[in-house]
Amino acid sequence: MWTHQSDTRVRLLVWTALALVLWLSATCGPPLTPLPPAQAPAPSDVVAPPTAPPAAPPNAAEALRARRLMIPVEGITLERLRNTFGDDRDGGARQHGAIDIMAPRGTAVLAADDGRILRMGFNALGGLTIYQTDPDRRFVYYYAHLDRYASALQDGASVSRGDLIGYVGSSGNASPTAPHLHFQVLLFRDRYWEGEAVNPYGIFELAGKRR
Repeated sequence: MWTHQSDTRVRLLVWTALALVLWLSATCGPPLTPLPPAQAPAPSDVVAPPTAPPAAPPNAAEALRARRLMIPVEGITLERLRNTFGDDRDGGARQHGAIDIMAPRGTAVLAADDGRILRMGFNALGGLTIYQTDPDRRFVYYYAHLDRYASALQDGASVSRGDLIGYVGSSGNASPTAPHLHFQVLLFRDRYWEGEAVNPYGIFELAGKRR
């Protein structure tokens, strides 16, 4: 006779058999293979930095023209300038986002516009450098390869167009036999050294003359 006790015994046997099957599959099955570690993207997947300066908006040149820039090297006239903006550098690895103004070592470097000195410093490419902004903080003027600074010039100082700020040299990666001023115009950004470059060639209105 089938009783409630028999039914309980059968259920116990079924659960025991099921537990045994699960245990055997866990202990005798194939070993788990760990996931491979995360890898860095292949070189072809890495986006390379641009080799040309970021392009400025079309209206930037007209806004810059309204600033009536002075050539920032004493005694240099418009006819003596050469457009080196966009020229290849380092065998074509990058492009020149500035113009080079050739002059003898020690020639006075002048503020191209009214404004304020943002920063004076040194880096491997530019050597002794100056960052200046215009009064409206729309543009940044970058002077590089200086031989030395004007005495008493300091960060935060106000300057006027034609003020002495430094002297032509060949510091940084410039050739010692070709002293010049590397002059760059950038649109002002929070990281002011990374703004879009504007070509100042053809925009200068005044020859370099000390105030």
